[in-house]
Amino acid sequence: MVGGSLNSFMGEIHRQAIARSGCLELVCGAFGSTRNSSYETGKQLGLPTRRVYGTYRDLFRREAALSPEERIDFATVITPNAMHYPIAMSAIDAHFPIFCEKPFTCNMDEALNLTRKQQASGIRYGIAMVLPCYPMFRKARSLIQEEQAIGVIRKVVVSCEMGWMAPRLEVNGNRQAGWRSDPRRSGQAGCVTDLGAHCFYAAEWLTGLTVSEICADTRPTVPGRILDDDCTILLRFENGIRGVLLASQIETGSAGGITAKIIGSKGTLIWRQADPDRIRIIGVDGSVGEIVSDAVETPRTVSPECPPTPFGNNEAYIQALTDAYIAFAEYLTAGKDAERHTASFMSITEGLRSVAFVDAVLKNTAVPPPPQDDTPPPPLPPKWMPLIIPAIPEF
Repeated sequence: MVGGSLNSFMGEIHRQAIARSGCLELVCGAFGSTRNSSYETGKQLGLPTRRVYGTYRDLFRREAALSPEERIDFATVITPNAMHYPIAMSAIDAHFPIFCEKPFTCNMDEALNLTRKQQASGIRYGIAMVLPCYPMFRKARSLIQEEQAIGVIRKVVVSCEMGWMAPRLEVNGNRQAGWRSDPRRSGQAGCVTDLGAHCFYAAEWLTGLTVSEICADTRPTVPGRILDDDCTILLRFENGIRGVLLASQIETGSAGGITAKIIGSKGTLIWRQADPDRIRIIGVDGSVGEIVSDAVETPRTVSPECPPTPFGNNEAYIQALTDAYIAFAEYLTAGKDAERHTASFMSITEGLRSVAFVDAVLKNTAVPPPPQDDTPPPPLPPKWMPLIIPAIPEF
């Protein structure tokens, strides 16, 4: 494990998922942003001192020197966004597979370079976007794409509106808000990367449609904050279908995770991460039908109260993450049919698309610099920005 110290929000969640998997064991780590933090975390977790490292570079270098029976099988990365790229590049250099938290990378240059390196090396890579591991999210996809339960898709609305960053927590010692609002650690996008990319992935994964253009309105709303904390984005899909993406970190009183609403010619399907074991289908006559998972007696929900930390510390999310870890372990041990195991987490191709989405939003909302002297003002960004993935450069 790289990252995930004792003070990390996601560290303990990942450790619970690893322990539940039944097929994985945490054997070493470089856990903190400082050597002391890493060593203290390793001590608390009961790991051997020799398998606790001060930096991720030490981890990969020294693990690679161990015998095949003793060295790690893969590394899981749980760090602020800006570290995903250098850690993944180092892991590939040491010939270790990677299971990394979102996002794939912080910008398109990094994404293209990492994709090129991964493809050239053949090292297997997965991203911990665990929505496909919610059973009723998978069922919703089947109802929409295979069973045509809502007919022809007409509109897609996806949202993730939360309120935990409505106060300026980053100046009051909140670690999660601190790195999420810092461009050096989070990248050049805030809410768009943190929540909007999840919604983008959900929209494409559920419907099978591909976003071709976006029209974005993003901004920091809390005084003094640098990165965007609220965004409204219009979507155009390749076949002419329209969509809306809403993401917010400052919607006071909201804490329910992702909501997907797919509107079709025969009805509307609704799935909510806050009530993940239930699908609602509203017919054209106003009738409401529900499909409830038989995996649990009572649907798992989260408290409606706004938590002081990001969404994710609940039973349903941890179980979904557990299933994603199991799928990644199966992916590593599978032979020629390995790709069938990638349906339970975000692939590197899907990660590249999510970075292209964020890149398009940043370009669409960029403010041109003021003109110098009497030169004509620079052109404004187009109203509709195409979502383009550049060609992956060759070595």
